[in-house]
Amino acid sequence: MEKREFASISLYLKGRMRLLTDKDEPSRFSGFGLSDSANDVEELTNSHTPEAMVSFLLNMNAKLDAILSHLKHDQLEEDFPNRIEILELSGSQVTVRNTNGLSEGAHLELLIFLSDFPLSVAGACGKVIKADPKTATIEFGRISAEDREKIVHHVFVEERRQIRTQRLA
Repeated sequence: MEKREFASISLYLKGRMRLLTDKDEPSRFSGFGLSDSANDVEELTNSHTPEAMVSFLLNMNAKLDAILSHLKHDQLEEDFPNRIEILELSGSQVTVRNTNGLSEGAHLELLIFLSDFPLSVAGACGKVIKADPKTATIEFGRISAEDREKIVHHVFVEERRQIRTQRLA
C-alpha cells in the first residue's frame, strides 16, 4: 500500500480515546450519519411541496439532528472514557496534548469532534509513533475512507479560514 502525504494544520479540537489491548481489537466506533441538509433541501425543493411545508420539514429535521447528536455524544463519552485535545491534524495522523500518559507503541482508538452542531465525528485506530511529556503523535492505522475524507475536508476548510484571518490582521 502506498503512503500518501496529507496537509497538516495546527488547530484546537476536542476528542475522545480509549486504549486498545491489542492492535487488532475491533473498533467500537462505526460512524453514524445525520442528515445531509443540502441534499434534503434539493430533494424537497424538487418535490413540488409547498414552500411553507418545506420550511417546516427542514426545521423539524434540524431539531431531530440536534437531539440525535446529543444522545450519540453521551454514548461516545461512555465508550471512549479519555478526553483528548487535538493540536495538529492531517489525513494520516494527529498530535494530541499528552494528558493521558501515552507512550510510544501504544495502540488506541480515537474520535475527533470536527464540529459539535451538527455533530461531525471522525474515528480511527492508530499507534503512538512519538511521545514526550507534552504531546503524542498518533499515526492512523485503521480509518475508513469516509472518516479520512471528513478529516481532509476539515483541514482544507480550516486552512482557508486561517489564511483569511491572517490576511485581515
